[in-house]
Amino acid sequence: MPARSAGAEFPLESGYLMARLQLDGTKMQHHVEALNVWRRGETVYPLLVEISPTNVCNHGCLFCAYDYIDGRSSQAALDKSNSAFIDAERLMAVISELHEVGTKSLFYSGEGEPLLHKRLPDIIEFAGGLGLDQAVNTNGSALKGKVMQRILPHLSWIRFSVNGVNEADYAFNHRTSPDQFNRVIGNIKAAAKFKKQHGLPVTLGIQSVHMGQKPEEIFELARRFKELGGGYFSLKQFNEHPANPYHQDETPKREDFYRILELNDDDFQAHVRMPLGEAAPKRSYKSCLALPFFAEIVADGQVYACGPHLGEAAFCYGSIYEADFRTLWSKNNRAKVENHVQGIDDLDHVCMPNCRLNEVNKFLWNLAHPPEHVNFI
Repeated sequence: MPARSAGAEFPLESGYLMARLQLDGTKMQHHVEALNVWRRGETVYPLLVEISPTNVCNHGCLFCAYDYIDGRSSQAALDKSNSAFIDAERLMAVISELHEVGTKSLFYSGEGEPLLHKRLPDIIEFAGGLGLDQAVNTNGSALKGKVMQRILPHLSWIRFSVNGVNEADYAFNHRTSPDQFNRVIGNIKAAAKFKKQHGLPVTLGIQSVHMGQKPEEIFELARRFKELGGGYFSLKQFNEHPANPYHQDETPKREDFYRILELNDDDFQAHVRMPLGEAAPKRSYKSCLALPFFAEIVADGQVYACGPHLGEAAFCYGSIYEADFRTLWSKNNRAKVENHVQGIDDLDHVCMPNCRLNEVNKFLWNLAHPPEHVNFI
C-alpha cells in the first residue's frame, strides 16, 4: 500500500481495510436471521457474550474503568477478599447452553486479566470443541508456555493491551514494574512464532490507548509490533468513565498519527480508531435497542446488560449460580432491565460515550425507524 501524506484524508473507506479487518462500526448486517427474529418481537439470544473469568489483575492501568468498581484496586485484588474466579465447570455448562441457543462468539475480557484464571485453557478448549468463535483481550504477561500453546489454536483473535512505548512509559500507564514491558513483547514474539509454525488462523493484534505519547513514538511501537509478526496495530483514544478519576487535559489530533498507515500491507494493518482527537457526538438514537444481542458474565457469576454498568443492580439479569441461562434470558426476567433502560430519558447523561453497543444501536435505530424512500438504495 502506498504511503500517505500527513494531510491525506483518513482512509476509513479503503477497500483493503474494509475487506480485511473492521475495527469500527458494527457487523450486525451479517446476522440477518437474528435481526428478523428481533423485528418480529421474538426472543433473541445474544450473538456475543463477554466473559470476565476473574476480577483479579496484575496491572492497574490508569484508564481502566473496571479498576474502580466498588472502590477496589485490581492491582491489589490478589490480596483482597472480593477477589473472584468464575467456576469453570458452571461456566462450561452455561457455554453449552449458549451454543444451543445460537450464540456465535465468546470474548474473554472484562474486569481483570483473564489469563490469571488457571482453568481458562480448559474453558477455551471446551468452547472450541463446540465450534464457538472466541477471542481474548489480555495484557499478555501470562501468555506463555502451555497456556499459549493450548489456547491459540482455538481463538479467532487475541488482542494485547500495550499502552506504553518503552519500559518507563509502560510501567507508569500500566502501574506495574518496568520489566513487564519486555516480558510482554517477548510473549507476543513467541505467540507470533507459534502461530507461524503451526499455520494457525488466529489474528494477533495490539491495541494501544493513547496516553500522551509523541506520534513518532507510536509509529515505532507499531513498526516494532509488525516486525514481531503481529496482524494489526490499533491506536485508540482514552475514553473517560465516570467511575475513573483519571483525566486527560488534551486530546490528540488524528492526522498527527497518519504515518502509521505507511506500515499497511497484505499482512499487517495499522488503524487509528475513531474518534481520536474528536469530542464524542450526542447519540443519534433515543433508546438502547442492542441489549438482546449482547450479555456480559462477570467473575462472580452475575449477568449484566453491558460493561460500563457492572455493579449496578438495575442492569443485572441475575446469577448463573442461581438459574440457567435460558431462565435468566426469559422475557419476564429481562423485563426489569429492559424497562429500566428504556426509561432513561438521556442516554448521554447515564452512559459513557462511544460505548461498545453504540454502533449497534445506531444500526438498529435506523432499521427500526427507516428514512423515507428506502427502496432507492
